[in-house]
Amino acid sequence: MDKMKNTEKTQRYQEKIKELFKETASEAVYSAWADTFEIERPDEKQVIVLYDGPEDFKKFKEECTKLLISCITSIMGEGKNIRILKKSGYHTLSPKTRKNLRALKFFAIGMMFVCIATAIVVVLCSYIGNRNFRETFYNTSSIKVDTPVRVIQLSDLHRSSYGKNNKKLVTRIKELEPDIILCTGDIVNSAKEDAGYAVALAQELSSIAPSYYIYGNNEVESIYDFPLHEQALDQKFGFDKTNRDESALSAVSDSFEEQLEATGIKVLKNEKDTISIRTMTVDVYGVLTSNPSAFWSYSEKAFQNYIYENPENLKITAVHEPFIFEEFAPEFWGDLMICGHTHGGVMRIPVLGPLFTHEGGLFPEREGDFVYGRYDTAGKPLIVSSGLENKNILRINNQPELVVIDINKF
Repeated sequence: MDKMKNTEKTQRYQEKIKELFKETASEAVYSAWADTFEIERPDEKQVIVLYDGPEDFKKFKEECTKLLISCITSIMGEGKNIRILKKSGYHTLSPKTRKNLRALKFFAIGMMFVCIATAIVVVLCSYIGNRNFRETFYNTSSIKVDTPVRVIQLSDLHRSSYGKNNKKLVTRIKELEPDIILCTGDIVNSAKEDAGYAVALAQELSSIAPSYYIYGNNEVESIYDFPLHEQALDQKFGFDKTNRDESALSAVSDSFEEQLEATGIKVLKNEKDTISIRTMTVDVYGVLTSNPSAFWSYSEKAFQNYIYENPENLKITAVHEPFIFEEFAPEFWGDLMICGHTHGGVMRIPVLGPLFTHEGGLFPEREGDFVYGRYDTAGKPLIVSSGLENKNILRINNQPELVVIDINKF
């Protein structure tokens, strides 16, 4: 009721002000501006003139301000706070609505700062937590084993440190008593610049258990002066599908491999190695040409020999990227497959899962990509490590991990 009375009162004031405006303004001014403004009275002390005409607002103020102030003062009395504004959606709202909008605006700004502060806290807590690694244990089974076989996987260290000379990492691996240690690539950022880091780590690992090193894209890019996909390989060696020689790639000079193998660790480049663990025989195959276009072209014979020779042996297939498992569906990849490269999607969002990979984009698991954890491929387990890199400040809800896989008979 009060609101209605106030509106009626304001309307009466507007009519009187416009009548006085007509009497005091020149004919030109009145004709130009009489129908372009209205009066609003938010409270007893304020009067607002809202301009809503087609002409320039600045011109309206120049020609009408003094006249309007005189008219308003004459009709409504002295002491009013008079403002002349261009009409907008905001100014046409009621005072209560504008007050609510102002409150909503401040609330939104406050929430924005709360979100920013929360994000900063989450990032800093994750960064501090990522100084240490967690251990992720997997259990798989195979009728080929008589006693449990423990495999430890290190992936995507990117020259990270866990104590001086990685003492904390090496000590924990030793305590876990692995039967096999597999390094699935990107242990360094550059095989040329970080060779000393890799050699020191390889020396420690090879003294604990039989150890293997499979190149990742970082090692490949710094060792080879050409990408390892089919077209580039064929061009490098002058091959086509009629005369490819799989051994040509392994014959390329590689001083990094020589330094690593001098420590006792075995570098696998599209080849297998066979070892005995107690009463069992284990074949380990390391994939070098992990690009799907080159995998069969430059490793088919070696891989088929690994799969079909001595099928009673336990077969472990190690590769840096998971791409070949996503691309192809052979009958058998091995009894256990392991890889890395994805960094677990960098951020892991509750319920939604891994956030991003370079190859798969946002939420890559929804497109069927293998990003983190345990999957089934060709009826056997595939373990994708999120890696041990601990320098990325955006690594959220995704603590670096050391993967421990126990293969049991049942």
